[in-house]
Amino acid sequence: MDAREIARGGLLAAAAVALLYVGGAASAIGPACCIAAGIASAVPLLRRAHLRTAVMLYLAASLLGALIVPRKGVVVAYVLFCGLYPVVKYLIEARLPRQVQMGIKLVYFNVVLAAAGALAAWGLLGGIVLPGFFKLAVLWFAANFVFMVYDIGLSRLIAVLRRMLPPE
Repeated sequence: MDAREIARGGLLAAAAVALLYVGGAASAIGPACCIAAGIASAVPLLRRAHLRTAVMLYLAASLLGALIVPRKGVVVAYVLFCGLYPVVKYLIEARLPRQVQMGIKLVYFNVVLAAAGALAAWGLLGGIVLPGFFKLAVLWFAANFVFMVYDIGLSRLIAVLRRMLPPE
């Protein structure tokens, strides 16, 4: 990693932490800020696939967010899904055939969703109460649908960013 890449990663991590802080302070925009902070992890992967920078950015933003952000639920969402997913998405799309990509992404999302559900059931995610079985099944199905929409939207946003960002 050269100095330019380290500086770019630091600035992106600072932007991600700032977005997480705003999302933690203003609960109405928490999910949007968490998603926007997660997009910062995708920026190093746009042109030259700086995977190490993207992972270090994710780790730094996760650690700093856990220390600084007032509402930890936003940080948990970032750590479990929004911050890491752009990196996982890049690895899946770069290494697997197109026919199996969405299936693998759905498996990843459902594992993360199950982990979040387990954390909530054990009381580690304060304030989250799991609903009954039927409501949980409906929420699980809806979450998978929203995830697929999110994945398509993220793909389109990445395509737009690739066209708009200046060459390195």
